[in-house]
Amino acid sequence: MRKKKPLSQFLGNLLIQSSYVHSLLTRLDRLKSVRSAVAGPQNDQNNPTTPAYQTIFPVELQTPDIGSHLAEPSFDKHFMVQNANPTCWQYFGSSSVFALAVEVLVHARAKFGPVTHHENYAEFRLNRPVGEHPPGVRETPDRAVIEKLVSIYMASSNTLRGFIDEDTIVHDIEGYLTCHSTDTRQLVSYRAHQFFRISMICAIACANKARHQPSYSAESMQYYSEALRCVEEVTSELSVESLIALLLLISFSMFYPRKGDLWKLLDFACRLSVELGYHTEQDAAFADEKSRVRRRRIFWGLYCIERSIGQHFGRPSDLPEEIITTEYPAAIIPAHMADPASFQRIAMSHYHRLVYLRSEIARELYLPAVAPNFPRYWYQQKYSTLLSWRQELPRDGSLAGIGTTTCDIAWESTICFLFQPLLLRALVNTKDANWINEYSDTLPSESYQSACQLVEIYKQILRASEDSTLGLYPLSILSALHIQTAAMTIMAFCLLAIDGRIPTTKWTPGSLEEGPSPVRFDNIHDTSGSCLILLTKGAEKFPGMMGMLDIYKSLSQKIIPIMTRSGLA
Repeated sequence: MRKKKPLSQFLGNLLIQSSYVHSLLTRLDRLKSVRSAVAGPQNDQNNPTTPAYQTIFPVELQTPDIGSHLAEPSFDKHFMVQNANPTCWQYFGSSSVFALAVEVLVHARAKFGPVTHHENYAEFRLNRPVGEHPPGVRETPDRAVIEKLVSIYMASSNTLRGFIDEDTIVHDIEGYLTCHSTDTRQLVSYRAHQFFRISMICAIACANKARHQPSYSAESMQYYSEALRCVEEVTSELSVESLIALLLLISFSMFYPRKGDLWKLLDFACRLSVELGYHTEQDAAFADEKSRVRRRRIFWGLYCIERSIGQHFGRPSDLPEEIITTEYPAAIIPAHMADPASFQRIAMSHYHRLVYLRSEIARELYLPAVAPNFPRYWYQQKYSTLLSWRQELPRDGSLAGIGTTTCDIAWESTICFLFQPLLLRALVNTKDANWINEYSDTLPSESYQSACQLVEIYKQILRASEDSTLGLYPLSILSALHIQTAAMTIMAFCLLAIDGRIPTTKWTPGSLEEGPSPVRFDNIHDTSGSCLILLTKGAEKFPGMMGMLDIYKSLSQKIIPIMTRSGLA
């Protein structure tokens, strides 16, 4: 029997590779150099009344990889957490939608006066979804019910993130049904893992189904509460089973963020994956091909969650690329396209590569302590790389599914992600009525088009029938963040169109030559209405998102009529 120890103990004793340490030291050197460059009496980092974007002032920097460029004011934000004792601050980096929302509000207030938002939280408290408190203990579920929920999970969440082995799931169901009538606190070793896995799989499947049938939310909480009875047992080993347990907890927390500490779970899972050597394939040299493929799917599934959550909140990663040598799970092979299920897994591996490309962009664009002001050529190069990725995925409507939909969402959101600094800078500049566009700054229309397309994709998902492919697509906290980013990007372009001093351009695929391309707002009324519907649904599911709905509602009520009167819409 394996000797067990608390998860925190073996994670605390993690052996970090030298490349990982080197990456941390490099980061520390950059922070020290920036601190010395911007030090001065004006830079009062401890004064909470100083706007976040004014705490660092432009300086000339010289770096070996990107050359000389003018550093911009930081767009990172610190928000005071209300009702916290003691008072604390929440950090959101400039890649987050919250940083964009702040600049949109500041610009709108400078141009049109106060923008009020209602903060009608009481209404949503009265209409919270069923299932905040799980029902009492029930009898052992029917086998047919368990098999149906497992099937839903495997067709949706496990296609998105292949954590569960399809060949062993049948044995887990048998173990779960056998153990359900016993005292779960007495479960040990493999039996505990079987019970926990099926309980969490059913909880996640019910959470996914709850958007069609709210009663599933209570079922989800019931399965989750059952799983928690043996959570300490299943997370006390240095094993792949414990890693899977953490990944299932993370997947559940993405539906119910307030039911777990998502940041801490991600941190534990990342450290454990490194401890197990899943970031490299050196330990898998003598494993069979099936085991190697499974390791890759587990690692890249975790990598994509960790990167996506971190980038949406503007935070650095716990898995630096310098230590990763694990191959992608698969490559796009035309021969596999005849099998829809296999193709969706291949599409997901293609998505993993996009997340890796996006992470490279994030390191250069968002993580430096002083925001870089890259030339247009830099953006053209990055866009060209992303465009090449897009063109490698076959566009065949008959192959649509969870994997291809994920690729579509990732593509549109990554375009918004790439060009967000240009939007932030444009909003800050044009809030000054006397600002002159002397450097002929422009905005890429691709960012607006991608934001509108994101809204359309999620509108189709929301309208899809329950048992359809899109009806099974998991709508998690990441989906809410995608919708918010799209809504704020659209509103930013509306404000800048009203201002009129920064034109929009479009790049020609292949040559990437820019040409004038004014954004057409012909469908802005329909698009804005769709944004309100999606934001409302998101706030019902995630009450903490209510503020963004209020902000967008107030902005659209003031800005859309102005666009109509001015002939823009």
